[in-house]
Amino acid sequence: MDMNDWQSGHRAAYGCGAWERARHQARLLVAWYDERDHDLGTPQPRRFSADPGPRVKWPWGSARHDTLGLLLWRAAYDPGILVDQVLLADALRYCAQGAEPLDTGPVPEAARTAGIGVGSAASVAGIRHVLQAHVDADLPRPRPAGVRLTLGYRVRESRATPAWDLGDWPTALAQARQAMGRADDLRERGTWKPTDHERSTGARIGHGLEQPARSPAASGHPAPSWLERASRLTATADTLTTAADTLLGTGRDDASPLVTVLGTTADACARLKADTEEIGRLWAAEAPREPSDRAAWEVAWELSHVPGALLEQTEETEHLVRALAVFLWVLAVR
Repeated sequence: MDMNDWQSGHRAAYGCGAWERARHQARLLVAWYDERDHDLGTPQPRRFSADPGPRVKWPWGSARHDTLGLLLWRAAYDPGILVDQVLLADALRYCAQGAEPLDTGPVPEAARTAGIGVGSAASVAGIRHVLQAHVDADLPRPRPAGVRLTLGYRVRESRATPAWDLGDWPTALAQARQAMGRADDLRERGTWKPTDHERSTGARIGHGLEQPARSPAASGHPAPSWLERASRLTATADTLTTAADTLLGTGRDDASPLVTVLGTTADACARLKADTEEIGRLWAAEAPREPSDRAAWEVAWELSHVPGALLEQTEETEHLVRALAVFLWVLAVR
């Protein structure tokens, strides 16, 4: 295997090297595991956040994600595949009893300086239960037959699965709907009197939402791919954020109900950004130029890259955007 080509493949697909990708994905796997209540199945009061930087190197590296990241890196390095293509069930062999300690084989230089004992037999034994929990995870809806549980698939599945902080998109949608209900109530009671600028802003945004809100399949056209749908939603997040910021700059001391509606809906749509960007890069890197049957290839590719939980999140977010379009139409005409 050519190491430069291997690293170049990671940079093309993920925008970073193999070790950085493995460590990032490992942090998310550990965060999901830590937030579970192993007795009751309810979230723990912990939150996934950006890497806070160097930590005390004791007892095994800066955190368990260093050792898990090394395991994932090694599981990709040995067969020469991308980190996200690692099958989690196969990766378990690296932490099986009697397996060769990771620190006796190839190790990226950054992992060598991550902390004391990273990759040792003891540290690897300490993260097996994390990996096993992801392999055995219960899901709200079963995976389609034939789907291979790769690292990338599982991470996207986790990000879209409710009952933990990073996957709590239902709360974001509920907050947006509550903001719409409150705004309607305030307007009907006369407590909030929308300005002409607010009405015109709402009409302009609502008109722009009408096209994406329609179902292409219902109109006799092919249904859009998940990537097209998600890209529309993330673009909607940017549009709503810009509009809310503009309204805030009109001189009012407090955010109007419309600003709150636009802001909370933008937040809900923006929760799809990470997956949209990631899958977009994978599509660009993996799509063949001239497949013999493009339609069949696209369906199979999407099935293997877009988990059911992510599809559900996308569908529910589209419903929210349709509700926003109705809200803005009413705002403009009343």
